[in-house]
Formats: sequence, structure tokens, C-alpha cells
Amino acid sequence: MALRILYIDDDSGLVRLVARALRSRDILVEHAADGAAGLARVAEGGIDAIALDHHLPGETGLDILARIRALPSPPPVIYVTGSDDLRIAVSALKAGAADYVLKDVAGHFRELLAEAIEAALAQERLRREKAKAEERLAASQERLSLALGAAGMIGTWDWDLVDDLVYADGNFARIYTVDPERAARGAPLSEYIRNFHPADMPAFQAALDRTFAQGDEFSCEYRILQPDGSVRWILARGRLVPDADGKPARFAGASVDITERKLAEERQRLLMQELAHRVKNTLTLVQAICLQTLRGDATLPEAREAVTARLLALAQAHDLLLQGSWTEASLRTLVEGTARLHGHGDAERFRISGPDMTLGPKSALSVALVLHELGTNAAKYGALSTPEGHVAVTWGQEADSGEPRLNFRWQEVGGPPVKTPSRRGFGSRLIERSLADGIGAEVHLGYPETGVTLALKAPLAALQAS
Repeated sequence: MALRILYIDDDSGLVRLVARALRSRDILVEHAADGAAGLARVAEGGIDAIALDHHLPGETGLDILARIRALPSPPPVIYVTGSDDLRIAVSALKAGAADYVLKDVAGHFRELLAEAIEAALAQERLRREKAKAEERLAASQERLSLALGAAGMIGTWDWDLVDDLVYADGNFARIYTVDPERAARGAPLSEYIRNFHPADMPAFQAALDRTFAQGDEFSCEYRILQPDGSVRWILARGRLVPDADGKPARFAGASVDITERKLAEERQRLLMQELAHRVKNTLTLVQAICLQTLRGDATLPEAREAVTARLLALAQAHDLLLQGSWTEASLRTLVEGTARLHGHGDAERFRISGPDMTLGPKSALSVALVLHELGTNAAKYGALSTPEGHVAVTWGQEADSGEPRLNFRWQEVGGPPVKTPSRRGFGSRLIERSLADGIGAEVHLGYPETGVTLALKAPLAALQAS
């Protein structure tokens, strides 16, 4: 398509000569006799370039040039003047003209004007292509940044081995506690590794030496100390980039923030240790239940029934602890579980009173087994063995020498007359070993004729310990 230029000049005859000369170059010329007409035509659009004369009616081309440059996306302007005063040309270039042409009597300037227009348009195309390329690059960098962020990556790095300068983006630089502007210009490796965790430096150096010695891909996990005292775990991977002679010239790669993964691994390790500890304790308790049960004079079917019931009570306590992530269990829930099991659905068989309090996992298992033993004995021989009997379970918190303590009481009422047993059974031994010895509780198991009682006083801190 033909180029279309606007010539702003009050000399219409000169404009016709210029139009005739430029037609051979496939350039169409439109004419505007003054600045106002020229600005109006430019505003309509479709003008590729402007030739602007210096001398115009009532004003100079410099005045018009300023108004043209103020327009959105103005065409390039070639300034035309018949004066050999170079100060005019310099002023035009400073004001934003793409080029200038001096008029001459012989008319050679018409050829120079055509060349200036073509050069200005070529320069304008390059400028626009550059602007579009920069926009595409910015969009690409934004997409890359989003992709890196989604992958947990903190950035890429490029180590110029010849100049010993590592180039990195701002986010990468901040993690490594390097000034972002300095990182963009390139900073030596020493500035990036100065805040490495001292314990990780040997492994990092070994991985680096192995890469340079054998050409292996670099991969290393290490910690970076942060200004706020925290630590970030980094996974860095990279490879050597050779020059034309095959010698290592650059070392490029990327770093990923793996702090969350490391924290998760540490939590998992601690949980596995805690699980192993609790399983060991539980198995020890199961072993004790079996040994103590089988030590008596019970027949095999009786022993099997007793062991099964006790393990069921233990399993129920485990379920309750799991609901509290194995950190705590409700004392009220433990008592209510015993009431449901041994009260056979009759709310009057258990009369419960006390605030809700939490127990640690070890104490919860012990209390669950103690309540099971008390409930079983009450159902077989005590208050729950007769229709008129019931069990009163009360507890509360009291301060003893400034230390909060649990005051717990089990009282059987309305059952057959009670006699002190001739020998200590499993329940008595369980109470002594798990409660008295384990948590420093004061335990009194009484056998008054009116009904079995259990009085328990224990430090809350010991009961709630994990």
C-alpha cells in the first residue's frame, strides 16, 4: 500500500512539486496550509508521516510540532526549513522530530525528504516492534513468575564462571539475603552462600566439587538463615553450560523452596516416634492385663471373658483419645462410657456430677481401666447387682498448697453388704500401679458395709501430661 504523508506548508506550489517527486516512490502527499488544518487532518487518522515547514502563518513549525507530539500515537515528523541556522534543526530534534531537511534552490531537498520519510518510517516500525516485543517479554516473564510460584520455585540463577558473577531475580536474591538490584547486575557466589547454615556447607561444597569434576548435574538441599532468625530449606538443581571450546562457561539452574516439605517430614518423624512410644506402652499394658488376669484362680473361660472385657475397655479409651488427636480425653466421657456399659441404659444406676476436665493419654487409659474394674465388680457383687442399688460418681478441682488437684470419688449405694476381700485382685493392683505409682495420686479403696468407695486425689498437671 502507498504511504500517505501530510505536508504542512503555506506554499501550495512547493507542495505540488514535492507530491509529484514522491509519487514515483509510491508516497501520496496531502496538503495542509496551516497548523490548525494539519492537526485536524492528523486527528482523522490514516497519516503515516508528517513533513512540517518551519515558517507558517502566525506561528512556527516548532509550535505545531509540540502539539503534534502531544497527540496519542503521533506519526513521525520530518522538519523542513529553508534556514541554514542549525539551531532551528537542533530545536526541532529536541522537540521530538524524527529528522530534518534543509530546502535548497535546486530542489534536491525533495529527494532528501523522501529518504528522510522512509528512514523515519523504518525507525518507527522498529520502535513499535520493540515495544510489542517488550510487551510480549513482560507477559512471558509474568507467566513464568506465576508458573514458578505455582511450583514452589523461588527463581532461577545463572553463574558466569569467567567473571564469577551470579545473576538472579529479586525473589531469589531476597531468600539468599542479597540486594535484589545487585543480584540483577550480578554478584559473586560468596555473597549468596554467606548465610548458608554452617552445618550444610560441607555437603554443598561436595556436591559442587562433584559437578565440576565429573560434569554431573548439581542437586543439593540446604538451609538459608533469614534476617528474622528463621530458616528456609532450599533445593537447588543446575548444570554446567560449556563454551564453544567445550570448557565450562556458565553454571545455570533453579532453586525451589522446600521448607514446608521439610517441616512436614519432621512432623511425620516425630509422629512416628510418638506412635512407636505409645504402641510400646499399650502393648506393655496389654501384657500386664493378661498376666494379672491369668495369675488368679479363674478358669480359662472366666479368664478369657475377663481379658476380653478389659481389652474392650482399653480399646474404648483408645477411641476416645483418637478423637482428641491422642493428646487428651474427657473425664466426663470416660465416666459416661462406664455408666452406659454397666448401667444397662438406666440413668438412675449412675449419678454423675462434676465439671468436664481433660486427662492426658496415659492417665486416660489408666482411669478407663480403673472405671471398668469398679463397674464390673459393682455389677457382679456390688450396688449394681441389685435393682435398688446405684453408683454416685463425683469429682471437682481443689487447690492444695497452691497446686490444682483432682478430687474424685466413687461411692456404691444400696447394694448387698460389703466385706473386705481376703486377697488383692487385679483391680487393686491396677489402681496402685497405674494411679498411685504412675502419677503420684493419693488413692484409697474402701470396703465399708454400705458399699465400695474409691477416693482419688491427684495433681492436675500429672493427670493432664501427655
